[in-house]
Amino acid sequence: MDPVILLGGFSAFRTLYPFLCTPRMVLLETERHTLTIYPSEILEGALYQGSVAQASDYHIIKNLHITHVVNATANYPNAFPNMLCYLSLHLSDDSQQDLVEALPLASRFINMVLSAEPAGRVLVHCSLGRSRSSALTLAFLMEHRHWSLLHALRWLKERRACTAPNINFLCQLLSYEEQLFGSRLTSLEDIQRERERERKRERERDNLLW
Repeated sequence: MDPVILLGGFSAFRTLYPFLCTPRMVLLETERHTLTIYPSEILEGALYQGSVAQASDYHIIKNLHITHVVNATANYPNAFPNMLCYLSLHLSDDSQQDLVEALPLASRFINMVLSAEPAGRVLVHCSLGRSRSSALTLAFLMEHRHWSLLHALRWLKERRACTAPNINFLCQLLSYEEQLFGSRLTSLEDIQRERERERKRERERDNLLW
């Protein structure tokens, strides 16, 4: 694991995230499986990305103070329709799924929530929180942070390592980037080179561990 320095130390972290702390010493793999895994925090105190299981966990929703949810799944209903505001997009994670309407719709929805007074908190989820939800989060970061797809992808990967939009979604995101900025700032080759660098870093870490 890469080391992370906590600004303010453990006490500052516990103040912000008491639900992520435990008095138990967790040493074994079986003990780790008993811990609740939370969605990834993409923008601090604002935007989160995760799985359908996390979006269906009342304690996670309550602890993160989630107010709005983008449900990118095709088969899973909204877990708390009487408590939260949902955008349901009914997307499939395949080579045929068209995102031409979903990308701007999700982007506007997230921006509306985060720009409100008071601002809400948004959880974007699909089944595993890897492909469909990543595509929607990337669209928001490009449109409202004015980032290139490559920069947005790097940001997202740093905060959610399992990020992996399928090739169909990546191609549509490249077109969305061109639509937003008037020209393509990222190429598919840029993304492939970035992925190869990630795999190389993973191999180097594995070699160090061995």
